[in-house]
Amino acid sequence: MQLLGGLKPLHSLHPGEWYFGNNYERLHTVLGSCVALSSWHPHYKIGGMCHYLLPLPPGHVSSKQGDCRYALNALEQMKKSMLACAPLDEYRIGIFGGGNMFSFVSPRSVGYENILYARQWLAREKVQLFQSDVGGRVSRSVILVLATGEIQLKRYDMNT
Repeated sequence: MQLLGGLKPLHSLHPGEWYFGNNYERLHTVLGSCVALSSWHPHYKIGGMCHYLLPLPPGHVSSKQGDCRYALNALEQMKKSMLACAPLDEYRIGIFGGGNMFSFVSPRSVGYENILYARQWLAREKVQLFQSDVGGRVSRSVILVLATGEIQLKRYDMNT
């Protein structure tokens, strides 16, 4: 469906996918233990989101080029796209997800490791975190509105 002005209304990201640009009105993803990193540039009204499942490929060796199921690749793809438009420190960055989706609580769960990787990446890149909603026993639905940078977040408690 095309809207006036040529924008498509919504682009849904599934695990291992990423998008950066301004061809859509909104980007959407649903998260459990996975993490999504969102980026938005307030001047250019451009942004993106990636949805990764794990921090690193098995054995910590590079997997096939561009396998964005892993933060290592997904965040690199986002970084390249962002830098093509503006310096990283001009973007409003958000991280979401990383929930503990299992009945047992582990301090080193998949969600925890995903959050940790995103925070370490931000520190390495010297990028300020603008918005965050991570951890806990919740799943999340996240929408990034590309015209405004607004994050629309719904949380679903796994304890009920």
